Amino acid sequence: MTAPSLHQPMLQNCPECETPLTGKYCHECGEKPPDAHDLTLKHFFQHGLHELTHFDSKIFRTLKTLIFEPGVLTADYLAGRKKRYVAPLRLFLVIFAISFFLYTRPGVALYDIRFVISANGPGNPLEKTLEQRAEKMHMSKEALFDRLNEHWQHDLTFFQLGDVFVFAVFLAAVNWRRYFVEHLIFSLHALSFTFLYGCATWFYYWHFGFKQNFVLILISVAILLLYLYRALPRVYATSGWKTLLRACLLIIGLEISRVFFMSFTMILALVQTLVKR
Repeated sequence: MTAPSLHQPMLQNCPECETPLTGKYCHECGEKPPDAHDLTLKHFFQHGLHELTHFDSKIFRTLKTLIFEPGVLTADYLAGRKKRYVAPLRLFLVIFAISFFLYTRPGVALYDIRFVISANGPGNPLEKTLEQRAEKMHMSKEALFDRLNEHWQHDLTFFQLGDVFVFAVFLAAVNWRRYFVEHLIFSLHALSFTFLYGCATWFYYWHFGFKQNFVLILISVAILLLYLYRALPRVYATSGWKTLLRACLLIIGLEISRVFFMSFTMILALVQTLVKR
């Protein structure tokens, strides 16, 4: 099928949804019928510049609001002010993808079985089991680790939204007079912030390596607690000690969720790697 020439008479139906046209734009889907002006270089560059600056401004506005105005993204989204920001799910997926990329780099790989083994000390049962299994599978220990990591990282990306759902469940438990989708939106924004903060702390781990640093842990908990303490009143109209209590419970719930999904996906990866097919 060939595209119709733009020098032909104006279309009578919308090229997108076939609705009869009554003006410059389709009143059903908003599509603009093509014309010869659309193929001029001037229009091409003007349209490209508009799309680039509009998209960039939306990203910067979204990130600025996410970081410095906790809860506003969720409140605006629920109030119907959506076009000015990046959609919650898209925002979460992009930030998660960046975080996942950073924490799978050699030397700072959090989702690496080598990190788990080193954290438990040399000669631990897991390391011995994997060494024995590698020998039975006639492969090197490093090759087995790489295969296991591949399964683990794939499973983590597949189950990433499970973390969002579980956190939303905890939100529903402490703020039960709301639609569950409202909790999901808040969860997407809150976890977007935590992963973005994780991207910032990655530079510390990249420079100093993965070591227990209780000062950094306390700072991270304090930042997340302050973030939730400021975000909850804007979305759930709480105040005072009730907000602080709910923020503490949500942090506990978030950590439980993270530990569960990291452990679950690691065990699943072990099964996928070690069980004979």
